[in-house]
Amino acid sequence: MTVAWEVPADAHLGDYVLRPDATDEDRVAVVDHSRGGRVEWTYGRLRTAVAGLAAWLRRSGVGDDDTVVVLAENSGEFVVAYHGILAAGAVVLALDPRDTAERWRTAIDGVSAKALIAETALGPPEVAVPTVCVGPRTPSGTSWDEAVATPPRPLSPRGGDRTAVLMSSSGTQGAPKLVPVSHRNLTANLGQIAHLHRVRGDDVVLSVPPLRHIYGMQMAMNPALRAGATLVIGATPFSAADFTRDVTEYGVSLAYLVPSVVTELGAAGEPLPSLRLVVSGGAPLPSVDADRCAAALGVPVVQGFGMTEAGCVSFSPDGVEVPPGSTGVLVPGTEVRFTGGDEAESGELWLRGPQIARAAADADGWLRTGDLVSRDVHGFLRITGRAKTLIKYKGHQVSPVELEEVVTGHPAVAEACVAGVPDPVAGEIPKAYVVLAEPVPLAEITAYVADRVAPHKRVRAIERVRAIPRSSTGKRVRPPALRVLVTGGGRGLGRTFAEALAAAGLSVAVAGRDRSNLAETVDGIRRAGGSATWVRLDVTDEDSVARGVEQAVAELGGLDVLVNNAGVPGPIGPLWTVNEAEWRRVFEVGLFGSVRVTRAVLPTLTGRVVNVVSQAGTVGWPHASAYAATKAGLISVTASLAGELAGSARVAVAFDPGLVDAGMTRSHLDRGRTGNRWEDDILAWTVKARQSGRFTAVEDSAAALVGIVTGAADHSAGRCVRTEDVLPRVRLSASVGPGGPDSIRSGRREVSS
Repeated sequence: MTVAWEVPADAHLGDYVLRPDATDEDRVAVVDHSRGGRVEWTYGRLRTAVAGLAAWLRRSGVGDDDTVVVLAENSGEFVVAYHGILAAGAVVLALDPRDTAERWRTAIDGVSAKALIAETALGPPEVAVPTVCVGPRTPSGTSWDEAVATPPRPLSPRGGDRTAVLMSSSGTQGAPKLVPVSHRNLTANLGQIAHLHRVRGDDVVLSVPPLRHIYGMQMAMNPALRAGATLVIGATPFSAADFTRDVTEYGVSLAYLVPSVVTELGAAGEPLPSLRLVVSGGAPLPSVDADRCAAALGVPVVQGFGMTEAGCVSFSPDGVEVPPGSTGVLVPGTEVRFTGGDEAESGELWLRGPQIARAAADADGWLRTGDLVSRDVHGFLRITGRAKTLIKYKGHQVSPVELEEVVTGHPAVAEACVAGVPDPVAGEIPKAYVVLAEPVPLAEITAYVADRVAPHKRVRAIERVRAIPRSSTGKRVRPPALRVLVTGGGRGLGRTFAEALAAAGLSVAVAGRDRSNLAETVDGIRRAGGSATWVRLDVTDEDSVARGVEQAVAELGGLDVLVNNAGVPGPIGPLWTVNEAEWRRVFEVGLFGSVRVTRAVLPTLTGRVVNVVSQAGTVGWPHASAYAATKAGLISVTASLAGELAGSARVAVAFDPGLVDAGMTRSHLDRGRTGNRWEDDILAWTVKARQSGRFTAVEDSAAALVGIVTGAADHSAGRCVRTEDVLPRVRLSASVGPGGPDSIRSGRREVSS
């Protein structure tokens, strides 16, 4: 017995969608705004172009089940190409316009394509198959206008279980691969979707996601054309301003968006009279972002869940209040089970139904989705994560999706992405990448999360970023590693800082004058699994600085953060007794050198300047006046630079690591008594400071530096930040027992796990 949602099993996708016997020839089918202008296709023009292209393909030797490749952005031509290939009885393979020419050629050769339809502005490869050129014609190609004007011929291709589209899987369970999706899979899914969510004939439908992906194809393009509605194709890329313009100009009633646009509209959207519903898809949408967008636009914002191998799996039914964060209910005709057993209502989701691509399912027709899902008593689904992307923290499994939902609940967080990063003790730790709507201490955000999740789910690392990258379907992608230049990185505290930055997953370039020290630092980082390179750079030589910075930028592919750490201790003694040339040299290295490197990197720097200073710069140190004055000058330069960078999304911060058993302080302890009154006084002061517990653990100073480099002190731009200002609690080095200064030994505590 046929049920309401079912479509005849042998239906041809093109015929089902375009309805060749319909009488809506003059109604506008597609409004193409993808290239800035406005191009309209009526249903009559669209069907004529589809028939003409199908005839051209058959005349060019394309037969049943041959593959034809489409390389085009979202456009009216893409819609015609897609349905023209189906009308010719062939199989559609749509390539990603952002891919490389080499990968395009590999894909074309890999499927033995019999024809290519390509937008010439994308620079398609020359191939030995018939080619239709969208845009200027290549010497061996056929113009688009000529191809679609080919006199039509009678064609009645079959549908059913024949392959309609080859689609690239997302690769979330391995390397991306092509999945054959049949006419039956797609037509059945359109019937299932229409049972929950109906596009009306008088709707104007705005589509932002790629039409080559299952979301754009099966939620926007095909349902709109099937209903006889008007499909508006937005610009690429698409912004909140584009949304407001398109909805206003074309009277859009239904908008199919991706999460990044929904998030932007939450901050910049406004009520628009024609709009009745916004749909988000392609990636999970945090409920806080959905709520903000719904409040700004004054219409419901809903989402569904789908995948290449299964089409739309669940959707929020029209007119039904959906629980926050839910992706709706299963489309009809779909069987479901969870890894927890027959009675389980949560776990990894398995699916079976007519929309499931046969090649992706097991022998019994079940598709393992790899998604972790829960279902409530009313049948509403909620995606809690990916089985393959769970963070393994000390044996616990932590869902990035769950943490993203919590992090974005903080009022200052505009957007967030959570991912696992390696940790030598825990295996992996959850790290949050956040875009802030207002400057706040990052520790405030981690504390906010800690109050709302179990201890093993706490965010253990956090980084402020300008934006969260997105895939073409709107899925959040982990931001690339920050690229950091550390001066004075060949030894001492600079080496410790470089090692800590690399251990945190950042890409580091260490700079200095001694090749062997630099190479030793980099070798150690690489042996530990980090990413590092070195450049020879003398901060007192402008040409050397220019060459070194240019090399660092070239090797890292850019530069996000500069850590000015280079410095020398300078002469010790009363101001009127020390050598003036030595006194000046401290300034030349520690102050003028830092300024010199900063000036060289700022034209390409994207993020932060971190100037390593000292308490000596704020209170003065008798008998070390050159060192103290240099640090005071650098603190002042930092404050001035921060003001100059205001509004550029870049910050400058001065960092006082505290008294640490490394670098210059360690050299005092290693030197011991010399008989020089002033040197011995500084040694005695240093020993006393250590014995009284005023030393800061090197590990804490390094952790604080990592925090500042990743944005923990952005709210303190221009100020001098101490280790204890960044870390929630600072461990002090163990005091030494009785003994003279000549026998001082390292007494640092081990880092607790």
